Amino acid sequence: MPTVSICIPTYNRKDYLKETLASVFAQTYKDYEVVIVDDGSTDGTEEMIKNAGYDVRYYWQQNAGDATARNKLIELAQGQFITFLDSDDLLMPDAIERMVNVMNAEPQNVVVYGGYLRIDEHGNLCGHSKRKLRSGYITRYLFEDIIVHPNGSMFPKRALEESGGFDTSLSVCSDYDLWLRLSLKYLFIALPEPTFKRRRHSNNLSEYSFANRKIELGVLENFYYNSGGKEVIPQHRAVKRLSEEGYRAGRCAMKESMQETARQLLSQSFWRHPNFKSLLWWMLAAGKSYVTLWKK
Repeated sequence: MPTVSICIPTYNRKDYLKETLASVFAQTYKDYEVVIVDDGSTDGTEEMIKNAGYDVRYYWQQNAGDATARNKLIELAQGQFITFLDSDDLLMPDAIERMVNVMNAEPQNVVVYGGYLRIDEHGNLCGHSKRKLRSGYITRYLFEDIIVHPNGSMFPKRALEESGGFDTSLSVCSDYDLWLRLSLKYLFIALPEPTFKRRRHSNNLSEYSFANRKIELGVLENFYYNSGGKEVIPQHRAVKRLSEEGYRAGRCAMKESMQETARQLLSQSFWRHPNFKSLLWWMLAAGKSYVTLWKK
């Protein structure tokens, strides 16, 4: 069996996938397999893979979402360690080697992760992640900011299986939800150099919409109140983070003309952690609500 399973979920990203696979086959570490779960592509992805003769295991499924595709990847993976890679992102040439070296050096199961460089839709470098990465039991820091990504990270397969995998009820943030749960049980080790290149383009899944912000807020609330977060995260830090995410969700609701929803979220944000910006935007949302009612 291979040591590492490089697991790639994809959906209608045939052209980007070619570059992604090129970055995989250029790895300095060679004891790996490549597993692709195609979540119902209609752009000729399957034909492209067959015609190119890539050494991969390919599985097609009816479109069911990112979390379902990742769970299928965990099921199909034969490696001791799993690393995920989005089908529009690229691995740094020595990323797998560096992560395996850390995995093998640790006496217990750990999660290894790294930062990233930003690239545009054409592959041009346009920046890098400025988030401070942490090592150890990082629950508190991970709750405050999404510093771990599925790409450029490595997990023991057993850890992913025993955790129950990705929550398929979440259309976004299923990875963030899982990392929070894993952080209660496993050490996370941050690498000093980037492990992948993250592509930003108009079709990225993690767009800033009200629906996505509301899901992220729900993930944070559920983890803190119901899944053990309260035991390790100081209350003052937790309510500040929940307040900030509620503020962001409220702002998105206003942008999408959901004034009553915005008012409720911004009010909750203020009472969780009193701050001027939540109060100001609550007043704006309330004002727009009254104007709308008056016009009716």
